[in-house]
Amino acid sequence: MKAVVLNQLGGVPRYEDFPDPILEEGEVLVKVKAAALTRISKSRASGTHYDSYRMLPVVCGVDGVGLVEDGTRVFFGGCRLPYGTMSELTVVPKVRVGPIPDDVDALSAAALPNAALSSWLPLAYRAKLRRGETVVILGATGVAGKVAIQVAKHLGAGRVVAAGRNEQILKTLSNLGADAVISLAQNDEALMEAFAQEASKHPFDVVIDYVWGHPAEVVMAALMQHDLMAEESRVRYVSIGALAGTTASVPSAALRSSGLEIYGSGGGSVSYKAILETIPQMWALASTGKLKMDVEGVPLADAEKVWAQNEMGRRIVFTVP
Repeated sequence: MKAVVLNQLGGVPRYEDFPDPILEEGEVLVKVKAAALTRISKSRASGTHYDSYRMLPVVCGVDGVGLVEDGTRVFFGGCRLPYGTMSELTVVPKVRVGPIPDDVDALSAAALPNAALSSWLPLAYRAKLRRGETVVILGATGVAGKVAIQVAKHLGAGRVVAAGRNEQILKTLSNLGADAVISLAQNDEALMEAFAQEASKHPFDVVIDYVWGHPAEVVMAALMQHDLMAEESRVRYVSIGALAGTTASVPSAALRSSGLEIYGSGGGSVSYKAILETIPQMWALASTGKLKMDVEGVPLADAEKVWAQNEMGRRIVFTVP
């Protein structure tokens, strides 16, 4: 079969021949139709992810859309290594395969889960968002960040503050439900002032952070209160990604003066049960047109050409004939 194969960590995967998978007990064979090029797929291939590949060669890809033996169209993930989703065929545990509503197209079905779950799970299960609370999204101009705005509103956020670097995309985020936008492309003083002003209007309850690094340090500094008699506050800060840096210094004063609570959300911090509970809700929202994202279909054979391409607010989805 043809597949997108990684032969060296940090290298660019290549479209080449790979042995067909042999079905084992408890698995299903999937004829792949679409697989999204996600950041986790890129970081696993680069060797920078905590769950990067340990044995090579390997087929890239975390989840996708395909057909099982009886022709049912399914969403699937968790392929048995060395198989992945960016291939003509793959093998998946039966428990990690589920049907997709007919009114969700293949490209959207392949792209939505990774992006939507990246905010839905931390908001609902880590931060335990309550109706009417204010949510800040760092990295809101990225693919997942744009979806996060919609998810936060659906889950009951009273106010969403969207922060990102892409000025052009920032101007469009109100159409997705953002109540305020902040450019991360400012100097520290201006950025801290922007966050402080927004917090003065509506105190931040939850921060969903796709970037980490220095922007996280600025936000945490902005959360600090300078009044010993200040009212008790609780800010649940959830780290999801690290696009701006893998480390961030947390000021001791921020923990003492703001009620700051720091969480992480990813594999190992959210249960598979939570994922199973969330996916049907996600499909229901997508079916009604209330959960949207920009996608671009690219033939699987062109994977090497677009692997390092900047997303610019849209998700590339590889299509398989």
